[in-house]
Amino acid sequence: MSKYFIFLFIFFIVFIFSQAIAQPIKSDYWKIIQESVNYNWDECYTIIDHWKLNIQKSNLFGYSTTSYPANFAELLGFMYQETGDEKYVAKAVEMLLSYEDLKRIFPKEFYEDRIEYAKGLPPISDFFSMYSYPKAYLYIKKSNSISKKDRQIIERGIADCANFLMNYPEWGPMNRAILRSETFYYAYLGLPEHPDAPKWQRMAKILSSDSYQNWEEEDAAGYHPVWMLSLMRMVDLTQDKYFYRSAIPRYYFDYFANLITPGGLIADFGDARWPSDWYRWIPIFEKGAAVYKEPIYKWAVGQYWQYIQENKLDPRGAYTALAFVDAYKWADESIQSEPLKPESRLVMEEIVGKKALFRNGTDRNSTFFLLNYQDEGNGAYAGREFLRTTIPVEEEKMHHGNSDENSIAMLWYDGSILLNDCGYRDALPSGEYGRFRADYYHNRIVVRKNKRWIQIEGERKEQSLWEFIRNSGAYRPVHTNLINFIKFDHVDYSRTRLIDDEMGYEWDRVVIYHKVDQFFVVVDVIKALREDYFTYSNLWHTRKIVNQSKDWFDTAYDSVGSYVNKSGNNLLIYFPVKEYVRSTGLFYLKRHWQDEICMYETLSDHYYAGNMEIFVTILFPHDSRTDPASIERRFELIETDKFPSAIGLKYTHDGRTEYFGIKGDLQMDYIQQNIRPRYSYDLGKVAYGPFQTDGNLFFASIEGNKLQWACSNMTKVLYEDRILHESLNTSFNLQLDSGPTRSGRTKWRYWEETIRLGK
Repeated sequence: MSKYFIFLFIFFIVFIFSQAIAQPIKSDYWKIIQESVNYNWDECYTIIDHWKLNIQKSNLFGYSTTSYPANFAELLGFMYQETGDEKYVAKAVEMLLSYEDLKRIFPKEFYEDRIEYAKGLPPISDFFSMYSYPKAYLYIKKSNSISKKDRQIIERGIADCANFLMNYPEWGPMNRAILRSETFYYAYLGLPEHPDAPKWQRMAKILSSDSYQNWEEEDAAGYHPVWMLSLMRMVDLTQDKYFYRSAIPRYYFDYFANLITPGGLIADFGDARWPSDWYRWIPIFEKGAAVYKEPIYKWAVGQYWQYIQENKLDPRGAYTALAFVDAYKWADESIQSEPLKPESRLVMEEIVGKKALFRNGTDRNSTFFLLNYQDEGNGAYAGREFLRTTIPVEEEKMHHGNSDENSIAMLWYDGSILLNDCGYRDALPSGEYGRFRADYYHNRIVVRKNKRWIQIEGERKEQSLWEFIRNSGAYRPVHTNLINFIKFDHVDYSRTRLIDDEMGYEWDRVVIYHKVDQFFVVVDVIKALREDYFTYSNLWHTRKIVNQSKDWFDTAYDSVGSYVNKSGNNLLIYFPVKEYVRSTGLFYLKRHWQDEICMYETLSDHYYAGNMEIFVTILFPHDSRTDPASIERRFELIETDKFPSAIGLKYTHDGRTEYFGIKGDLQMDYIQQNIRPRYSYDLGKVAYGPFQTDGNLFFASIEGNKLQWACSNMTKVLYEDRILHESLNTSFNLQLDSGPTRSGRTKWRYWEETIRLGK
C-alpha cells in the first residue's frame, strides 16, 4: 500500500473517531443525571439554606419560593422510575415537604397585598418550574413507602399549584402558556380523582391547543427552546400521534438547526442571553432526530455537546440536569450525524422565519452572518392582543421580540464574535429607554423626525446623537418584505425592506457577502414617504475600538456576557461615502449587561416624498495584526451619475479588480405610461466604472484577461463597448389601454458568466 493511501486511511480513522467523540450517547446523559443526583444529594441543604438567607420579593409573583427542591425531587423521581430504589422516593418526599417550611418563613409583607394568595400559598408560584412539583409526585406516586400524612400534604400542594394557576391561565402560542399547560396536566394525572381534576385537564387542553401545530408568536432565541421543549413534553404526555405529522414541527427543527452558529449555539435575536439555554437544545434536537430520523438534528446535538465540552460547563444543577433526562428518554443512537449544507440561505423563508444567513461552513473557523428582518407579522392575533391588554408590552415586538427588523444579529468569523445582538432586557417590564429592546440597541438604521443640528452664526451645532434618538424605547409596528436573495459564484446577496407608515419612510438593506475575501458590503437605502425633516443614523455596536480614523473604526469583542471571546480577530467598520452633511462618531452605552460602544454615521435634512439617501458600510473581518488602513485602501467609491439613487464600489486586491453596483431606487427605470413592459433601459441604466447596466445588483471581477460578472433584474449589461448581456426582443400584446401590440425586452431574474477579454 502506498504512503498516500496509508495517509488517507489514517486521516479517515481520525476523522471518524473525532466525529464519534463529539456525539453524545445515552450513557453520557445517564452519567450527567447520576452525577447531578449525587451532587445535589449532598448539597441540597446548603442550597436551600442559602435561599433562606437571601429571600427576595418577586416583581412578578410577590411570593416566590425557590423551585430548587421541586426540580431535585423530579430528578429523584426519575431515578426511582429507572432503578426502583426507594431511597430516591424518601429523598423526593423530603424535598417536596420542605415547601411547608419555606412557605412559613417567607415574609408576609412581600405578598399580603396580592389577592391571588387570599386562599393560601401554593408551594411554588413560578410557572417556569411549577410543573416539577406534580411531575415529581407522578414519578413516585405508586411507592408504598410514602406515609399517608406525607401523601396528603404533597397532594394538597399539587392542588394548590394547579388552582393557583387558575387565577391567571395565560394563553397564546408561547412559552408561558405551554408551561402552565404542563402543570395542569401533571396535576390531573397525579390526582385524577380530585374534584378539580376535570377542570385541570380541560385547562391543559385549552392552553396547549394554541401551540399544537400552530406558529409560535415569539421571535426570541431565548424563548424558542423553552416553548419547544415544554410543547414536546406535552405531546409525550397526551400521546398525540398526529403532532409530528404536521409540517410545522418539522419546520421549527430545521429553523433552529440552521440558526446554529459556528460557535455551537443558536445566534441571539430578540430576548436572549448569549450563551445561555445551551442545555435545553440537546433534548429538543434528540427528539427531532428520533422522530424524523434526521442526521442534521443529530449534528445539532453534537454542536451543543461540543460546546459543553469545550467550555467545561457544569450540568449538575438540578434544573439543568432535567433537560438531560429528556435527552436520555428521547435519544436514538442509531441516527448518524450529518452537518448542515455549508452555504448561505434564507432561514427558512420570507413569511414566518424572515432571516437571511450568510455562511461558508459549519466548523468553529467558519463565517456566519445573520440578518433578522422578521416583523411582528399577522399571526396569533388573539394571543398577542390578549397580551397587549393584560401586561405592559409596549417595548416588545409581540412577543419577546425586539425592534430589530433589518438588523445584523450576529457576525462570527474564524472562531470570534465580531458583531452580536444586544441581550435581554435588564429590568421589568423593561430597563430605561427600552433597554435592550429598542431600535438604537441594534445594528441597524434608526430614523427620527426633525434635525439634530441648528445653524448659529454660520456654524452648525449638533445635539448628541444618543440624546437625540433616545426615547422610551416603545416598539413601533412596521412591516417587512424580502425583495431578493441570490447566491452567485463569488458573492451572495440579499435585499430586505422595512416600511414604517407612521414615521413615513421606507428602508431597504442590501447585504453582499464576498465569499473569497470574507467581507460584507451593507448598503442602506432610505426613501422618505412624505415631506418632513428626518435624521437617519447608521448604528453599529462593539466592545472595543482598537483603532480609528475619520471614516472607519477597527473593533473587537473581548466578551459577550459570561462568554469569553476568542482574541486575535478584529472587524473593520468603514463608511466610504464622504459628504459634508454626514458625520461619524460614537457614544457609550450599556448593552448585553456590559459596557459597549455605538459607532454611527448620521445625517439630517429636509426631504420631499420620494427623496432618497444611501449609506454604505464595509464590514471587513481581519487578523488583528493587519493594518486596517491597508484594507481601507483596497476600496474606492463609485458615486455614479445617479447618486444617491445608485452607488458603486471598486475593490482591488490580490491581482483582482472588482466592481459592485447597487441600485437604490428600484423604480428609476419605470416609465410614466401604464404600458408593458413598464421599464426602460435608458431610464434605468447606471455606469459603474467601465460597466453599465440597469440591473438591481451588479458584480464583476477582472483578473488578467478573465472577466467574471453577475447581475440581477436586468435587460442589458455592457463592458466598455462590449455587450455582455442583452435580453431578447419580444411582443407584448396584453396592454391595459387595449392598444396595439408593443415590443420590448424583459428583465432576466439573474445571470452570471465568465469570459475572456482581448483578442
